[in-house]
Amino acid sequence: MSRWPAFTLFIAVAGWSELPAQVQDEGSNYYPPIAVLARHEFTEGQTLGVVSGAWVASGGTLNSTATTRAIATIDSYIPQTVFHETLTEINAGKFFYRAAMLNQSSGGSTRVGIVYQYQDPGNFYEASLSPTGSVFVREVTNGLGKTVATGTYRGGGQNKWFDVEVAWTAAETIVLVNNVPVVRGIKQDRLTHGRAGVISRQTTAKFDRLLVTIEYGDPQFRESFSGGAPSWKVAKGNWSVVNGAYQNSAVQYGSITWLPINVGLDDSRQTSQFEVYARMFNPYGGSGNRMGFVHNYSSHDGTYEEIVFGADGIARVNHVQTWVESDGTTKVNVTPGETAPYPWARNHWFDVRFAGHASIDGMNKIDQVSVNGTPVFTNLERNDLRGPIGLVTNWTPGRFDDVWFSHHGFSRTETFDRQDPTKPPYWFSARGTWDAEGGVLNDRTVAANDIVYTSWQGSTNYTVNARMLNPYRASGNRIGLIFGFDLATGNYYEVVFAPTGQASLNKFIQGQLTQVATATHSALGSNVWFNVELARRGPNATVKVNNQIVFENVPAAQLDNSIKRGRIGVISHWSPARFDDLRFEDFLPR
Repeated sequence: MSRWPAFTLFIAVAGWSELPAQVQDEGSNYYPPIAVLARHEFTEGQTLGVVSGAWVASGGTLNSTATTRAIATIDSYIPQTVFHETLTEINAGKFFYRAAMLNQSSGGSTRVGIVYQYQDPGNFYEASLSPTGSVFVREVTNGLGKTVATGTYRGGGQNKWFDVEVAWTAAETIVLVNNVPVVRGIKQDRLTHGRAGVISRQTTAKFDRLLVTIEYGDPQFRESFSGGAPSWKVAKGNWSVVNGAYQNSAVQYGSITWLPINVGLDDSRQTSQFEVYARMFNPYGGSGNRMGFVHNYSSHDGTYEEIVFGADGIARVNHVQTWVESDGTTKVNVTPGETAPYPWARNHWFDVRFAGHASIDGMNKIDQVSVNGTPVFTNLERNDLRGPIGLVTNWTPGRFDDVWFSHHGFSRTETFDRQDPTKPPYWFSARGTWDAEGGVLNDRTVAANDIVYTSWQGSTNYTVNARMLNPYRASGNRIGLIFGFDLATGNYYEVVFAPTGQASLNKFIQGQLTQVATATHSALGSNVWFNVELARRGPNATVKVNNQIVFENVPAAQLDNSIKRGRIGVISHWSPARFDDLRFEDFLPR
């Protein structure tokens, strides 16, 4: 079994999502993974360390009950995506701290907000906001406070919930309200570590959904080799870029080059959920001429696993061990594993997708290996998914191009026709009874809100496509997609369609369904399959039905948070709906 603890695996699969995309440089190909340090929802007696004022956790929120200056801080940080000991403060080069808050007063001098880099009552930073729309960034040094920046925001007011985030590095502090930057360009490098917390001034207040995250480890990327391959780490072979493709000219066994992701080669880090994609070309035609991916590398005993594709049309999963004899010769022992046919033709490029994750039950799995969109291996259980990922050639001068890597995955298609009909894998029912009988995803109950969601999570730059069928015919029988689904709160957006021609884009927040936009669509009648496409581009959503625009650039960013990765799913209102051919594609910048 993996040496990684169970909570690590849970966060990777089913916890809060983790991508602070709003601070990413525009045009960059690199997105860092995020580790969760602390999360507080105050539903099971959680509380914070009281610095000043009067605080009580009740009703699922943390409440400041005195009108004096009140500060409470998070005193314990447990990195839940990387293996580490419990910390008493944040000590990272970049962190993101987010909280929902509500000011119970109306005066302009009353404020609620965030404290960060808190060291003691006389030394900390603060970003606080009045209900009249003012933002104040303050620094307290040896007990003396100073306002270093101001701004304005929308969405506040007495007894109104809103979200505040601080994204900090020593070079710049950015303050966001409801995911919109309101103050930026501040350099705060005097205090580079400390605790995070919340503050209220001259008012009673409520706080909820506190989240602290930091960047760590490997970015996700796309490599076309148009500029060479300077960051790739060659382990064996003669690798070079020729005519825009990455190839190995040494015809031998085990020529390996590692993807430029900083996991190291010593198994000290685990890529707990990932997807890698590559185009491959094998110029040779023998069964032993193979190429593909390597993973599970261990520097301690020279072992790794390879997923390779032979010129005989057979894909193989092998366990490989290498060692050096006393006379200096290198020995290789190959233990054959699973095999399967795959679609291949000599001297033709083929596309390979390799996805894996560490599951909540402690077992790691290769979720899927597919070639040209056809699954070849699915649900292969493994003891570890550790260390780096690389490319390998065995006895062929193979070529690679268009290599993509992502910690959370960038595309996926579900057709439901190759799955266990009683339990659609990777889909989780929030409400209702669902199965995959007949090769489609079926809702077997007729209720107000039946929801099933997938472990795939999008940024705010993705497209979702689905075919769907409504067997009922009344205006209240509506089916469609959900996005931005937050497991912790149950909040989501939905775009739903009635067989009578009405379309609605709604938001469900704190138990209240609010209509955002309405339109009409042409997929009329019951028992008719129709296609829906939802495209998120930044804060807006565009929806098509049968390739005709129904909603265009409708603002749908209220639920976006510091990590910007709400889950995707489907929903039915009072209908035993059917869904098929769901495709999720997360668009990385190029």
